[in-house]
Amino acid sequence: MPTNNPNALPTGYKIHEYHFQDVLGQGGFGITYLAHDTELNAPVAIKEYFPNQLAVRDSNNYTVQPKSPEDTKNFTWGLKRFIKEARTLASFNHPNIVHVRRFFKANNTAYIVMDYEKGYNLYKRLKKGPIAEAELMQLLQPLLEGLKTLHQAGYLHRDIKPANIYLRTKDNTPVLIDFGMARHEICDKTRSMNTIVSPGYSPFELYQSGREQGPWTDIYALGAVLYHIISGTKPIEATKRVNANIYEEPDPLTPALKIGHNHYSKQLLKAIDWALKVRETDRPKNITAWTKAIYSKQPHHNPIKWTTLLTLTICLLLTFYTSCPKIKPDDTNNKTSITNCKTSDKNSYRDPLRDGGCGPEMVTIPAGIFKQATKNKQCSTALPSAATK
Repeated sequence: MPTNNPNALPTGYKIHEYHFQDVLGQGGFGITYLAHDTELNAPVAIKEYFPNQLAVRDSNNYTVQPKSPEDTKNFTWGLKRFIKEARTLASFNHPNIVHVRRFFKANNTAYIVMDYEKGYNLYKRLKKGPIAEAELMQLLQPLLEGLKTLHQAGYLHRDIKPANIYLRTKDNTPVLIDFGMARHEICDKTRSMNTIVSPGYSPFELYQSGREQGPWTDIYALGAVLYHIISGTKPIEATKRVNANIYEEPDPLTPALKIGHNHYSKQLLKAIDWALKVRETDRPKNITAWTKAIYSKQPHHNPIKWTTLLTLTICLLLTFYTSCPKIKPDDTNNKTSITNCKTSDKNSYRDPLRDGGCGPEMVTIPAGIFKQATKNKQCSTALPSAATK
């Protein structure tokens, strides 16, 4: 039975022990199918090399053929890179990197057989509603570990976006799928083909052939995914940000720190903004540095509270108060509530508002000059028109 995709193999088609059941997705360089492994009695995902700008399918025997003699060289070269990517992915055994079981050649093309697990991609999850920081962090840590493993082996993903992050139904753990390693090598080689990028997620270096790429390239893309999560929309395309920089205009991308400050931690938002720097040299150089920025505990500074400051001020006033204890109003017509309140203790004066007790609390006093004296010195204090408690 044919599928809705005219380029795809029909439902029920068989190659070796695999029965093709449905089309899971198609991109510019391949078609991914859901198939059944009859020997293991298990579902599998199978990706077919099918660069639609270079090849067509023969409807009689389902073989994949270059469109023209001029396309044959690039088609063959790309096929070798597709197989190389299969070998690379098969060398990894990481829970957050798609697991490749095997690959084989058939129909004048090649196929990669991968584990199939029930779930959905992050793009579909984003359609369901916002993702809180706790859930985001649970998704992020495994992705960082998967990318670190990939980068340490000398490889890049090159096409990280919500559609290429698969979430397992059983435990919501993420898996990196649909790598862009072969695609970008083919684009660099053919030149005649449009560069395959994911607007909003691809950094500027992926738009240019031959530009240096590294871990910072994947970091930008994953930072863009996080930006989509916290803002609800994908970032502005990198080319537009570069154009704004050329014309000395403000960066059109609103910082994550500004957008998400009401719902996400400052530390996480700053790390996202760091990953999304336009210049490669301004971004984290590797996953280790970026992980540290996201998760490491920051120095905790306890600001002095106003109550603490008030207490310190009172203590300083008390120190001054007891060092110049003998207070006597100047010879004026002003009357004050502390006149003639000397106690038997020569170092303090009684406050009539405290029922005979002595204390530092202020009471309403008319303006004037008050003198404080000891045997060796005399202090004068000017009071404003009203000092209130």
